[in-house]
Amino acid sequence: MSTTSRQSKLHQRVHPPHAAVKASADQLILQAIVANTDEMTLRTRLSQIGLSLKGAAGVCFLNKNVDDTWTIATQRPKSGRLPESAAIAQNLSEKCDLIAQSHNIKVEAIDDSKLFCLMAPVRTRSAQPEIMMLVLSGQRDAILATATMQKVSGGLSLWLDNKGAADSDWQVLALAAVIELVSKVEKQTTLKSASEETANLLANRLGCSSVAVGLIKHRRMKLQAVSGIAKLDSGSETSRNYLQVMVESAARKEAGVYPASDAENNHLLQAHKQLAARSHVDAVYSHPLITEDDELFGALVFTGPRQLIDSDQVQRFGDAAAPAITGALQVVSKVKRNPVSRSISYVAKKLSALKQLFILLVIAGFVALMFVPITYRVRCNCIAEPVLRRFAAAPFSGQIVLGHVEAGDYVKAGDVLAEMDGRTVNWELAGITAEKRQSVRTREIELADHNVAKTLLSELEHQRLVSEEAILKYKKKHLQITSKIDGVVLSGSLERAEAASVETGQTLFEIGPLKPLRIEIAIPDDEISQVKAGFPVKVWIDGQEDEPIEGEIQRIHPRSETRDADNVFIADVEFPNDDERLRPGMKGSARIDCEQRSLGWSLFHKPVNWVRSRLTWW
Repeated sequence: MSTTSRQSKLHQRVHPPHAAVKASADQLILQAIVANTDEMTLRTRLSQIGLSLKGAAGVCFLNKNVDDTWTIATQRPKSGRLPESAAIAQNLSEKCDLIAQSHNIKVEAIDDSKLFCLMAPVRTRSAQPEIMMLVLSGQRDAILATATMQKVSGGLSLWLDNKGAADSDWQVLALAAVIELVSKVEKQTTLKSASEETANLLANRLGCSSVAVGLIKHRRMKLQAVSGIAKLDSGSETSRNYLQVMVESAARKEAGVYPASDAENNHLLQAHKQLAARSHVDAVYSHPLITEDDELFGALVFTGPRQLIDSDQVQRFGDAAAPAITGALQVVSKVKRNPVSRSISYVAKKLSALKQLFILLVIAGFVALMFVPITYRVRCNCIAEPVLRRFAAAPFSGQIVLGHVEAGDYVKAGDVLAEMDGRTVNWELAGITAEKRQSVRTREIELADHNVAKTLLSELEHQRLVSEEAILKYKKKHLQITSKIDGVVLSGSLERAEAASVETGQTLFEIGPLKPLRIEIAIPDDEISQVKAGFPVKVWIDGQEDEPIEGEIQRIHPRSETRDADNVFIADVEFPNDDERLRPGMKGSARIDCEQRSLGWSLFHKPVNWVRSRLTWW
């Protein structure tokens, strides 16, 4: 008798004709087990049956952790009043172990509260033990609920065992189908015929409307075969739709099903949606083909009714078969060659003697070439910098009224760079001048009265006022900050500053002359031993490569420094820059001509030195 007929009869027993009485707990358990539902729905229904018992306060499932403690399973249904997972792990872990081993239902008290828990083991084929726990308000209620919980846990165990047996049978059949598929694909002589065989076998095996196979060639996805189509037109609209789905699957690097179970993710499968509409099918399923090295090899596309494509078996079969199909197609692509490659192999075998001689001559020529002397050259980055720098500083504390230049401007000696506020200076100077006149008059009066002491004090006050007047006149004379040399403003900008306060000696501008300029060459630290002062240098400034600059190294700084995260030594090359075509900050590349070395040494001394530095016994 088939499973369907048995379920139908059981269903008839649970629902007798013209039944008017309320279903009992046993009937509800039976209805839940024989109903065609998934595992989570079944667990939820059985948990509701447990909660409907007298005195029931909560229900959950317990799982054993890797540290041998028992806690509430987060991936299982739970509801009602439940104890903390920490309390269960601390107080009930040992008792849970005994219950799982004995397969008997036990009643245990929860801490010092009046609640009791009824724990029933769930027996499955899985090695992971599991317990269903029902929390009740009293021990008497727990004893009365024992029989029902025995039936609930037993029914769940029976359903899980049947599901595991069905999965095992399906896995055996799927494995046999995959082995048959791989054996037939590997017998093909070309990659195209192997792809066609794969598409046709998958379509017949799964009952899909169509199956398409695409492979990566020269880093691009190419449609290889579509089931039921002997001659594929790669330029047709249908072929382009299949190819777009494969590209979308390759970009995601994961399987995709349209329509998605979560409607919000349908926007991620636009190519799938377009293929479904153009091919007049309900659903599209794609699966990338990925090698063992985690490299993309191709993609599979399945189309058909939604009930078939969206089924768990089709998607599980795709997950199981994809690695084997990838391996089989890889074998065909490497072993089976076209007639041209076989002809080349035949000619190569006939000319094996000449080939060996040719290889020996090539090796001898290569060795001789390694001893040819050449000028060893070091290539570096460089930057133009001024030979000297002149700083324009604030002559006294005050405020900047206006800035006339900014970084990058060309200035001449005497050009005004910025102006300082002179109102305060003028006010103070007028006051000091008046006080100085008053001190002169006071001294004359005291001198006429022959008051020697006050005369001396008036003289000292007059000298102080004279000094302050000189300082204020100096400030008034230097209200304008000017450039002392011709050059370019390297840093500093007060163009938008208003009432900016500055202190005496504060640097406002940095000016560098354009003639001459110094080109700083950054020599890598692993090349500094090959470079010496006086070696010729050729410099190409970015944007002026048609006019290279030639010179020689004047000086190499003795200490290295870090530039652009590299440890380098700076070498100086002076350039007159009479035409002022170079500006400070311009970058470029430089080539230093060093001593002559053999070609082999020039090519391989760096890797050899690296190996020597790692092999301390060399």
